[in-house]
Amino acid sequence: METKYKILRTGEPGYVLNLARDLMNLYGLKEGDTVKLSCGSASVPAKTLKSDSGEAPHTPEIGLSGAVLESLNIPDDILLTARFAGNNGLKLGPLIGVLTFAKHLPSRLDYYYKYVFAKKNKGLIYVFSRQDIDVNRKTITGYYYDSAAKAWKQRLFPFPDTVMDRCYPSSKKAHNLLAEVMGRGKIFNNTTRITKTDFFKTVHRDSFLQKYLPTTQLLKYPSDLSIFILKFGRVFLKPVDSMKGKGIVMVSQTGNGLECRFNSDGKDTIRTVTSYTEIPEILLAAAGGKKHYIMQQAVDCMEYGGGPFSFRTCPMKNESNRWILPGMVVIGTMGKSHVTNYASGGRRIPLKDLFKTILPLLPYTKDEFMLLLEEITLKTASLLDKSFGPLGELGVDIILDRQGKPWLLEANANPARTPAFIQTEYPLWRKQVYEYIVGYANYLAGFGSQDT
Repeated sequence: METKYKILRTGEPGYVLNLARDLMNLYGLKEGDTVKLSCGSASVPAKTLKSDSGEAPHTPEIGLSGAVLESLNIPDDILLTARFAGNNGLKLGPLIGVLTFAKHLPSRLDYYYKYVFAKKNKGLIYVFSRQDIDVNRKTITGYYYDSAAKAWKQRLFPFPDTVMDRCYPSSKKAHNLLAEVMGRGKIFNNTTRITKTDFFKTVHRDSFLQKYLPTTQLLKYPSDLSIFILKFGRVFLKPVDSMKGKGIVMVSQTGNGLECRFNSDGKDTIRTVTSYTEIPEILLAAAGGKKHYIMQQAVDCMEYGGGPFSFRTCPMKNESNRWILPGMVVIGTMGKSHVTNYASGGRRIPLKDLFKTILPLLPYTKDEFMLLLEEITLKTASLLDKSFGPLGELGVDIILDRQGKPWLLEANANPARTPAFIQTEYPLWRKQVYEYIVGYANYLAGFGSQDT
């Protein structure tokens, strides 16, 4: 059984845990019993005493002596959940760490304000960077929100029960430091950049998802492209580990040779070459450096507003470790640009506006179409989680061809998605985007729902 308590500082000398009588009865404790009290990576033995009040107040309280608070490295006047661990063990938590960049502290702390006050927050959330980790002392210097002072405060903490990684790409050095104390499998999103080759190898294993994957192959030699051009007419060349659509080249066969179209410094650039041997030069110009590339069938996309669009579905884990789909966004291009990405000038399209245009073109009803997108999304999330997890959220990119068939392109393993506006189809997403991620942190920390 788990209960949330307000942590109070008491004046007793030594290592003392102060509980109301009914709480002692609940946990089967007698006055004078020694309890192993733990929070995050810290633990301390404490003698149990009854508090002065015979019954617990409306908000249950746990009193901890100054020596206990200092040993656990936690502040008083906070709310924590207590979980009886058996053999006179009492676990306080969950202690949830948020890993971010040092340059973002303390300037961007308010970004995490809604996590702190999410409905599913059962414990204490603190924010830190790799530079704040001290493995030898098993402590981390982090910021937590002091509700009484209505301000972020910095202090020492024990290593948390779980960590939400908000660095992109992920910090392997930080993960290794944390794992020395926490063990493996406690950091999410454990992998924040899934390469396109890893994505297609993983997702292609599923017979259902295979039907929605465009033909994709690693580009080893420029001449490899000739087979794809002959078969598909238009081919996308994409850096294996590209971000924000950077370096993507669309190659088309024309009467004058190979037309290569890419975005350079925010401008749509078109260059025509007469030989496949010139392709590496194009790729260098597009990517700004040498990159490994894949070749991918160019889907003849359905259009909205004069250009292609893509769905970014945003699956998340909940407190029961289950993938759900609380929302999605649609991103359209500006004119005839071939990349649907914010960094390349993409814009959001409200779902209600999109469906007014595309529903007559789809071979499904709206409900059937939404269920299909959900099935593709959740199967993809489950497969990637098994290979690269633990993952708490994803951004899955799906496009439609002119016949209305969905095509699965890639997944971003650390989208940090914030819904920009309310959508009729997902009216609760604004709250759920914070509640689910905190709920999943509860699960990894051992304080999740038992519902499966």
